[in-house]
Amino acid sequence: MLIAVRFLDAPQSYKSLLAAGSAIGFFIMPWTIKLSVYLNQPVTYFAGFLMLCCSLALFLSAFASSIFWYVMCLVFAQVTFSQMPGLMIHVYSSNYLSNQRGQNISWNFIFASLIGIIFSYFFGAFLDDNGPMYYSLFLIMSGAGLVCSITLFFIPSSKPLNFGAPRIFGGLSYVIKDSLFGKMLFGWMLMGLGVIMTIPLRIEYMAGNQGVGISNEQIAMIVILYSFAGIITSYWWGKLFDRMPFVPYRISLNLFLLFSVFVFFNANSMIGLMIGSVLAGIANGGASIAWSLWVTKLAPVGLESEYMGAHVFMTGLRGFLAPFLGYAVLGQLGFLGVSYVSCGLILCSLLVFLTALRSTRL
Repeated sequence: MLIAVRFLDAPQSYKSLLAAGSAIGFFIMPWTIKLSVYLNQPVTYFAGFLMLCCSLALFLSAFASSIFWYVMCLVFAQVTFSQMPGLMIHVYSSNYLSNQRGQNISWNFIFASLIGIIFSYFFGAFLDDNGPMYYSLFLIMSGAGLVCSITLFFIPSSKPLNFGAPRIFGGLSYVIKDSLFGKMLFGWMLMGLGVIMTIPLRIEYMAGNQGVGISNEQIAMIVILYSFAGIITSYWWGKLFDRMPFVPYRISLNLFLLFSVFVFFNANSMIGLMIGSVLAGIANGGASIAWSLWVTKLAPVGLESEYMGAHVFMTGLRGFLAPFLGYAVLGQLGFLGVSYVSCGLILCSLLVFLTALRSTRL
């Protein structure tokens, strides 16, 4: 997104599409799960193939001759990469004990955040000094994707997915059949719209003329703070996930998200941006665990991937709509209006989650 804004002068439609790339992938997740069932191969083999496709798309994006092909390659990379959560939930539920999943997965996010800190800083500094050579960054990312693809083939996954005869709508049927699941997804939808609409606008606010207007290296420093806050808190959020009911856990995350959005988009200095990013990082330390594992608290044994497919589909729906909503609100109300609309949606989702507070299943 930063490259599209700073170096390619991308129009708003392309920036919205770029921001919605992962959401498009999430949208097709139920049918990816169906395809995995049809292929009848270990889940990690299928995931490894998809990561190989992601690596190839990143490689091609480095040589894209126009903004159109740049966006298309990166959208395809995001689509293939975003299939991982729905497939890996089967691997997590098969390999990790139920009272250890949160803590084990937290280490994934800690290591990912550490790598993110290192590369975010150096990528930002690199773009400040060698902007026209941005294509080099995609070659590095392509190599990382290739290593990821190879690694996935060595992760234990003794059984392929098997739910009997796959239904045309996959796990989406449980949104209606399981009223508690449907209610929770509605809360996630409101919260997700509020948070995701701000993601591309954070770059606009930090880098654009209408915002604070800081340098690429300073933006990288903000990302580092965000990642570092997630690293510090991920393990503790993981322990809390294993030990406390899910609804109070989710409400706590919503409160951090609410304050992070309000502080960030009302800031006019580096200090304000840093505080908002730290709050968002603390929330993300637990939100990533909640997003990846919460269906294991609700889904019947053996149906985790089906429920996850529905959850990811709804994530894709809100993820596709949210960037367009964010830019529409920005055009009408400015960055301050974006913060009010986002906070309002997060607050509404919190109220929905409160209605499930007494559920024994969660």
